[in-house]
Amino acid sequence: MTSLVLIPLLLLGADEPRWKLSAEDDGIKIYGREREGSEVREMRAIGLIDATPHEIWKALRDLEAYTKTMPYTEVAKVLKRSEGDKEILFYSCLNTPLVSKRDYIIKLLDESDWKEGKGFLKVSWTAVNDQDALMPVKDDIVRVRVNDGYWLLEPREDGKKTFATYYVYTSPGGSIPNWIANKANGIAVPKVFSAIKKVVKEQRDAAAGSK
Repeated sequence: MTSLVLIPLLLLGADEPRWKLSAEDDGIKIYGREREGSEVREMRAIGLIDATPHEIWKALRDLEAYTKTMPYTEVAKVLKRSEGDKEILFYSCLNTPLVSKRDYIIKLLDESDWKEGKGFLKVSWTAVNDQDALMPVKDDIVRVRVNDGYWLLEPREDGKKTFATYYVYTSPGGSIPNWIANKANGIAVPKVFSAIKKVVKEQRDAAAGSK
């Protein structure tokens, strides 16, 4: 009976666009795929990081340090936090090359399932478009209305390393042609992945130096 149930489920995914490898650098593989009803591609990067999931998690959750750790980030501000930080409302403004500044408000959700050194750590996010009163739209900054993604951290080698997945689907808005948006996302995704690797290494070096 189980096999009969699985067959239609497999067929349902048969027509979904496939991920295509678009670049590979420093152990990071970057994939893109078409999204139905959109001319902007989804992007995904995967790679093994020489750090524990919790070391990477610490870097990801240090949101207000993004102005120092994340590429192009000019402003990073936590607007609201739920108890235990399961939900966080976050504002960021990016100053990227060649185009005007972009900003967005996103809701981050902690979807981790971690017990006794097993499982995974995961944070997902989506754009929030009904909270502009908290950070009013400015005339010289384009408000990004589409920004979905997640980080998934899975332990490897007895938890000493991490297999990380970074996914994002975002449209910069404004009058930027879609082909430029896709190219920009293809450049930004590996930069973000590399930035996290750099932060974790700096944290380790600082900890080693303080001993």
